[in-house]
Amino acid sequence: MRRPFKAYIDHFLGDESGNFATLTAIAFVPVIGAAAVVIDLGAAYVEAAKLQAALDSAALSAVRSFGEGSSEDETTKEASDIFFGNFTVPANSEPLPEEDGLSSFSLTLAHSAFEDTATAAYGFNYKPMFLERLPFEISKRAIAARVPGIEACILALHPTRYRSFEVSGSADIDMSGCTITANSTDAQAIYVGGSGKLKAECLYSAGGISIDPDAVQLACAEPHEKSSRVPDPFKYKKLPPASSWTSLSGCGQNFVGGGGGNGNCNGTGRTPNGNTAGYVVTLKPGTYGSLDLKGKINLEPGSYIIDGGSLQLTSQSVVTGHGVTFFLMNGASLLIHGGATFDISPSLLGDWAGFSIVAEHGNTESAVINGNSSSSLTGIVYMPDTQEIQYSGNGATGGECIRLVAQEITLTGNSYFKMDCDPELANTTINNPGAIRLVQ
Repeated sequence: MRRPFKAYIDHFLGDESGNFATLTAIAFVPVIGAAAVVIDLGAAYVEAAKLQAALDSAALSAVRSFGEGSSEDETTKEASDIFFGNFTVPANSEPLPEEDGLSSFSLTLAHSAFEDTATAAYGFNYKPMFLERLPFEISKRAIAARVPGIEACILALHPTRYRSFEVSGSADIDMSGCTITANSTDAQAIYVGGSGKLKAECLYSAGGISIDPDAVQLACAEPHEKSSRVPDPFKYKKLPPASSWTSLSGCGQNFVGGGGGNGNCNGTGRTPNGNTAGYVVTLKPGTYGSLDLKGKINLEPGSYIIDGGSLQLTSQSVVTGHGVTFFLMNGASLLIHGGATFDISPSLLGDWAGFSIVAEHGNTESAVINGNSSSSLTGIVYMPDTQEIQYSGNGATGGECIRLVAQEITLTGNSYFKMDCDPELANTTINNPGAIRLVQ
């Protein structure tokens, strides 16, 4: 007998096992969808974390490399290699639109008196596994910074030189508040021995430090070996051009080497033939083949370019020059004899404000600076490729505002360096690398 259609419907609806299976199947739809979203979001989160870690590494590397003297191109390439060495872009990703500026790895570098910064950034559209038509934009950036460290009075630039900074003989050096920095990786990059004495804020060396603890007083807990190198801080500054040589023929041979006497000296006045007591020869700025100063000399403010010859102050010279900068070009040398009396300070205006003696890059001639108790040399002595500066200060307890930069620096006499003298240096400083940190 046929069952009525209504009976079939009632039987289906009354079957509890069938209802459970159907309802379970229906309920699984949102559960599966939610699980898919969770999986996609989780995968995107992992990619974002990997991206951030790679950018952090790239930014930290970049600020260190840039701070140690690498060019922007060199720094960017190194940071890019580090980034892509730590992060593989997912195969199912797409670049962001060009206007977003994150379709490729980018690095922005900045340098100021307060800190160096490196900003690394990257972004892409991540296609999820389940929600393929709803890509996620993943973009991150990392900012690393290094604040300059303590100011340095000495910077020895040579990367491998034995004893690139040395206190020799019976020298007594006081650099309280200032640091000494050597870029050499030699085991004795900084050396203080014999009967020499040194007082300083701290010592920093890319290599080792050999000192007699009884002869060295440091304000820091201990000297820093294997520290970061300090790049040439003035590497990209341009020297003024040389011009035709200024004639010294009328300046008096007892006053200036090459002088003839009894003539018009440098356009500043007639000069007697003999070394007349009390007479002072005045020189004006310009380009000179050599300046061999023998008598009483007054230097007018400005730039004195020594073109291929030498700058010498003999033991009988008495030289005064305020607002003066000497530029040693085309292999010009520097020799200041121990008996010379001088009072020289730099100009506080222009591109080389705060610099008293500057040698161009490529000038490897050694330099000797000897002072006495009546002498004063103020400013930055910047001779970046000079093989060695031998410096003997004036021994005055008041100290001098002076900074020395060369490949190798040897201090041979009693010297006292002032720390707090920014006005005399036109606020130009040389700093050790400070701590590097992520700021974002």
